[in-house]
Amino acid sequence: MLTAAIGTQPRVTETAADIRIEADLPAELTETEHTAVLAALATADHFGHTLTRTAEFVWAEISREATVTTTDSPDAAYRDLVAHTTTCGDCRAGAVCPTAANLVRTWRETRG
Repeated sequence: MLTAAIGTQPRVTETAADIRIEADLPAELTETEHTAVLAALATADHFGHTLTRTAEFVWAEISREATVTTTDSPDAAYRDLVAHTTTCGDCRAGAVCPTAANLVRTWRETRG
């Protein structure tokens, strides 16, 4: 999702407990790119933004312990999330959107 949002390949570090993804941010983000980055980060279990004198990047951590509670496929749930966040006015403005939160929760539950 981060690659699609900003066009760069993120760094991925895997441990027994989780997967950590870091992506360098360009100097400027369009509104669409910003919204896509936020949507990508919202799918992680933990996420953040790091700014130093020499670098700026976002990071996301995804736990390997997933709880599957639905029979929907992760791909379908992800497509639903992306379709919503790219068309929802609240999501595009960076506002809290209960629908997006529910779609993120569904996607998390379906990935295994």
